[in-house]
Amino acid sequence: MIKIIAKNFSQAVKYICDQCEQEAAHFDVFLSNDFVSVKAFLKETIGVKGIILIGNVGEWSTLFADTFGLPMFYDKYAEKNILQYCKLSQTAVPPQHILDKLCVAPESFNHYSSSFGYQCTCYGEYKKSHIYIIPDDSKECSVVFDNYLKQDLFKNVSDKSKYTFKLFGLSEFEINKRLSTISSIAIYRVQTINLDSKVDIIFPNKCARSVVNDVLASFKNTFGEFIYATTDISLFKCAVDLLNSLNKTVSVAESLTGGLISSSIVDVAGASAVFIEGVTTYSIASKCKRLGISPHYVDEHGVVSQQVAQSMATGLRQNGCDFAISTTGYAGPTAEHGLPVGLCYIGLATEKGVSVYRNIFSGDRNSIRAQAANTAMYLLIKYITK
Repeated sequence: MIKIIAKNFSQAVKYICDQCEQEAAHFDVFLSNDFVSVKAFLKETIGVKGIILIGNVGEWSTLFADTFGLPMFYDKYAEKNILQYCKLSQTAVPPQHILDKLCVAPESFNHYSSSFGYQCTCYGEYKKSHIYIIPDDSKECSVVFDNYLKQDLFKNVSDKSKYTFKLFGLSEFEINKRLSTISSIAIYRVQTINLDSKVDIIFPNKCARSVVNDVLASFKNTFGEFIYATTDISLFKCAVDLLNSLNKTVSVAESLTGGLISSSIVDVAGASAVFIEGVTTYSIASKCKRLGISPHYVDEHGVVSQQVAQSMATGLRQNGCDFAISTTGYAGPTAEHGLPVGLCYIGLATEKGVSVYRNIFSGDRNSIRAQAANTAMYLLIKYITK
């Protein structure tokens, strides 16, 4: 386990987190400006494999030493490195009172040479934990990671077997709950955005093939219909690839999603071969004029209704496409006509007729729209694959 500590989520913190993800390492991030809470956290976590503090090196070094009652010393090597850096970069040497803060380290700790500034990474070992105190600079973090951290903390993790699955329709909480029923021999990484999830399964080095097969089989059995891909591709690329493979086309009539589906399809290379058109019929007048829906029909059923979503998809498919998708709903922030925020109807017209799916999404306005767009693509994928 690796613990990352910083005052805020900076680019340097993000870089270290991304590297930990790539190395399939267990890690946590603790962010706080309160030194009392940081000290308490350090005392609770000391003994784990690695602790990485990112920020002002002198400040964090002093705090670490104070937390565990360690004496401090002035590291001449850090001073030498700073003087050399100032000479090469033709910058002024900091006054002594600044050097006194930059060059201190807990007893038995040392400094690495810096590449992008005054501050040198401080490192040492305490109670079996490997401690790294790194400047809040993503470039410096990159150098430290490549030259020191990777070999020290990840040398037994780099040789791994990794499998990726894409799921749709489950919350991250629900995915983790289901994963808890599967063998813990593997590491599971879950990332969910607007109902679209990426699950990485990482097996330890030299894990028996039979064990790998059993875990993968259990995973597929547990998540079944929620799996839409076994590689790291988006819903929209998956849909475009399927349409291309079948030589089929799709068109989209959007109200709630406001062009988001069309734009996301066009983002995929190869979309021109399968995407006919996208119309954003946001107003009632536009729905009636562009899709041939009667105003009286809208008045009778309501603009956000199963009937209108069905008519939108039907009217669009008559323009010549294999599949037509429609969306209508309320993205908020307030409810209308007594209907809840997040209510959405998605129509899917095919050669067999029109199916309409009712959903109630939660979140802010843009999240609801994104969930609706993602759901529309997932429904298309599931129809094609079935």
